[in-house]
Amino acid sequence: MYKSRGFTLLELMLVVVIVAILITIAVPSFQWMIQKVTIASNVNTFLSDMRYARSEAIRRGGGVVLCRSDAPEAAAPTCGNAFGPGGNGWVSGWIIFHDLNNSGTKGTGDPLLRVQAPIIAINSIVGTLPDSSSSTTFSFTATGRLRNLTGVTTMPFGGDGLFAETVQRVVCISLSGRARVAGDGTTSCG
Repeated sequence: MYKSRGFTLLELMLVVVIVAILITIAVPSFQWMIQKVTIASNVNTFLSDMRYARSEAIRRGGGVVLCRSDAPEAAAPTCGNAFGPGGNGWVSGWIIFHDLNNSGTKGTGDPLLRVQAPIIAINSIVGTLPDSSSSTTFSFTATGRLRNLTGVTTMPFGGDGLFAETVQRVVCISLSGRARVAGDGTTSCG
């Protein structure tokens, strides 16, 4: 005679209960990790483009602009407020162009250097930029300095929900055009 093999109903239910408890404990940890990694990726993308724009301004002798755009993937992308109807701020994406006439806006003859498509919207990039007509742009001079800022600018990259404060990162942009990330848990550039 063959001995029966398999699980009893009691053993199966016990395994299901243990798996349910483990999932209940693990899921919040994964959400925190996903937000933290997404924000780090978005911060690194923004920093990379800031550094690229600055180096191109030095290489080309000035007039390079990084600006947020309502439609960076359009056939002829332009700078935009990106907070108007349908705009999501810096999350909508941005463009980098060589500003040949130093107007601060993309003209038809200004060559487009780089386009950043809309970034993953699990977080928001608010940015406490100065209140002025140039608050949606970073305009670099031939020395790599920022033309349109009057002080250190902070760009907070924040998370959503329960983990908003623990995953927030702040990018600090100085008048010299250098961008850096403030330490973990820091909300200012001090």
